[in-house]
Amino acid sequence: MSTIEFCYSASLLIVSAIGVIRYKVLSTPFKLLTWSTIAIFVKNIAAVIVNHKYKTNAPVLHIEALTEYIFYALIYYYLFTNPILKKWIIISIVVITVFAIFNALYLEPFKSVFPTNVNLPTLALLAILSLLLFRQMLFYPLKTPILKQGVFWYNTAIIFQATTTFMALGFSNIQVNYGIDYLIFYFWYAILFIFTLLIGVALSIEKNKHYA
Repeated sequence: MSTIEFCYSASLLIVSAIGVIRYKVLSTPFKLLTWSTIAIFVKNIAAVIVNHKYKTNAPVLHIEALTEYIFYALIYYYLFTNPILKKWIIISIVVITVFAIFNALYLEPFKSVFPTNVNLPTLALLAILSLLLFRQMLFYPLKTPILKQGVFWYNTAIIFQATTTFMALGFSNIQVNYGIDYLIFYFWYAILFIFTLLIGVALSIEKNKHYA
């Protein structure tokens, strides 16, 4: 495990600990957020082990692409108030799950190929859900100042990750031709660190009982 991988794992562990310590005072979506962070920590350790043994972490990435979408979509399910939107979120989870399994078996073999076919639509869906939640927050504001709302920091984290990961994937397609693989590596980890920091803030300040 490299230094940057160790630091990232440590940051995930710290944020997970924050969620566990504050678990009793968190609402349902933020309890799910705690579990998602723990899952990412476990996945990160597993990726290092699998990559060391098989020289690829593609199998772990396929699992990550699906589980992260399920976690984050379920969190949005609890954060939204519109019943129709909630219904479409559940439908999207079912569709993405079926497609991810099909993709891993036939289109992008899970043993060797990065799950781009799953990442692209799920990132787009999460970006859309994030924008819709910002809209809900605008039209139905809470009395709590926005910077003290865990939901604001969570939503900011999601839209940041969704949009910047799109950029990282785009740069990855040209890294071989231009020899910028090391830049992509650090750019990717910068995204991960900032995302983890924002999630940590969300779990640290969330005190509301507005979400079941």
